[in-house]
Order: sequence, then structure tokens, then C-alpha cells
Amino acid sequence: MTHKKQIIFIFSLAIVLGLIRFSLLDDPEFTLIKKERIVETISSFSVPENMTSPMAINIEFAQNLFNEKSAIFIDSRDSEDYNSGHIENAINIPFDYYEDYEDVINELDDTATHVIYCSGDECSLSMDLADYFFNELDFENVLIFDGGWPQWRDADLPSSLNTSVIIDSPPTTTIIDLDVIISWVTLISAIFIVLHFLLIKGYLPIPIFGINTLDITIIPRIILGFVFIIASYYKILDPASFADNIHNFHLTPVSVENLAGIILPWLELILGVFLIFGVFLEGSISLTIGLYIFFIFILSQAVFRGIDVHCGCFKTEADAGVTDLKMSLIKRIGEDLLLLGMAFIYKMKNKIILSNKEHE
Repeated sequence: MTHKKQIIFIFSLAIVLGLIRFSLLDDPEFTLIKKERIVETISSFSVPENMTSPMAINIEFAQNLFNEKSAIFIDSRDSEDYNSGHIENAINIPFDYYEDYEDVINELDDTATHVIYCSGDECSLSMDLADYFFNELDFENVLIFDGGWPQWRDADLPSSLNTSVIIDSPPTTTIIDLDVIISWVTLISAIFIVLHFLLIKGYLPIPIFGINTLDITIIPRIILGFVFIIASYYKILDPASFADNIHNFHLTPVSVENLAGIILPWLELILGVFLIFGVFLEGSISLTIGLYIFFIFILSQAVFRGIDVHCGCFKTEADAGVTDLKMSLIKRIGEDLLLLGMAFIYKMKNKIILSNKEHE
């Protein structure tokens, strides 16, 4: 099968498996074509009675509610961002870890007015938490302050660095931390490959355990396959949460987010299996290179735009206790660059093998 036909076959197989997974989902709200959430904005300084959904407010209304002490302000950002500055007396309930804040949520009055905010226009955490409060917890009056902390801070309105109301969530302890394993495997493999390159080029004249006689192109293929399979697992189990992860990057059209959430995990799984078992390698490695370039671009633009978001690379939800999401993204970019390098090494395997023979 030609290179082009391999790519078409892999994509087609991912689409078919994704659609089968979609047909088995028991979630009537998850549709193939995602509808953009439209939040109505309140134009007056009064909260409507019998709200049917969370509504947005501007900074003037938010300030009025604050001055009148007629609303509870909730910061839906992670605790590190909350620590760096927040609306005075606001309660921190990070959307990514709201399950760890049940005690705080239970103490809230579900009949009171709640104003939820995050980091402004580029942040959807406030909308996500507002939906959870209104639809899942049946809070009656839930408002979303669109401008969020940046607009409040720039307007020099009452702010605080007080951390007394922060609830520190203990890190979740698991027997196997996949992120740590993948990080170490990637790093050790990269060092091994660099060492092999130096040996075959003669920069390290002393052979080390016969490393210079190995076919080094096999290692990147196995590592890449292993990473893809691990990355696909949780996304296949929970495509709706993965689609939410995609949305948080604010780059793809809303209408295709659910489709991507359904198909991309299966594409990763197929590539992982094919890479490990050596099936359709030309098409698989080309798609691997394309995916990692795309992943690096997605993560990098989030860092440069200041979007604090859980990567969603291996898990659909962030681990409790992980507060520095920006550093987590930067770390993942570095690992993806190493994996992209491995993919290129396999792509150039014929030149590498020839170089090995020349230095034997």
C-alpha cells in the first residue's frame, strides 16, 4: 500500500472506530456537531427572577453587586492564580478540582446570587463552573462576570492577596503515575539516542555495552507507540471531557470540538498499535510527525496567550494539587519536542543505518 493510501486508511479507520464509540455513548447532550454556548447578557442592574440559565454581567454590574454586598463572588481559576490576586473576599473553587471543594460548596446558599469569574475572555472556566452550579447543583441565581480578574484588576477595584479562604487539595496519590513514567521514559530514551549518535560519529571513541552496534531506529518507534496508546486510553473512555479540554485552548471552531474529541483518541491508539507492531510504518510515522507538530503548536499558543489550562494529553482531568498549569504545559512542550525528534529519527532511519555501517 502506498504512503498516501496508508494515511487515508489510518484516518478512515479512526473515523469509523470513533463513530462506533459515539454510538455507544450514553450522553444525550454530547452531539457530533457541537453547538456554541451562547450566554445572554443582563443589560440592567437587576437579577432576573426565575433564571433559565447562567447569565453574563459587565464590570459595572459586578461592581454594583460587590458594593451592595448582594452577591457571593467565586474565583474559578486554580489556586496559584487565585493567590496572585483576586476580587476581595472571593471564594476560590477551581473548576478543574471542584470535586475536592464539596465542603465549601455545601456551605453556600443555593438561593443567593453567585458571581463566577476567571481570567477574562480567553477563559471558559467561569462558564463551566456556572453551568455546573446551575444545572447540576440547582443554584437559582448564577452570573458570569465576563471581564474576570484582569478587567477588575485594571479598573483598580477592591482586590486581595489573602489566602485564608483557599482550600489546599492534597495531591492524589496513585500506585502508578503515568505522567512521571512517560516523562522518564522519554528523557532516558532521548539520552540513549544522543549517546548512540555520538558513538557512531566517533565523538565518544569508547564503546559502551555494544550500544553503537544497535539498530537505534527501533527504540523511537516503540516509545512513540507506547506513548500514543497511553495517551488515548482516558480520552476514549471519556470523549466529552476530552472535547472540553480541546475547547479550553480556544483555537478550534466550537462545531468540530466534539468530532475531534471522538476521532483523535482513536487515531492515537491506531498509530500506537501500528508503530509497535510495524504495520503501515510510512503512513504512521508521517501522521505521528504531523500530530506532534500540531500538539506543540497548540500548547505553545496557549502558553504565549497566557491561557492556564490542563493539557489533556494523557488524562482528561488535572490531578489534584497541580496548580502551576503553565509550567505543566511548558514541560509537556519539551517532552513533545523530544518525541517529535524521535519520529524524525525513524523517518530518517535509512540514512542512520547507512551511517552506522560506515562507522563500523
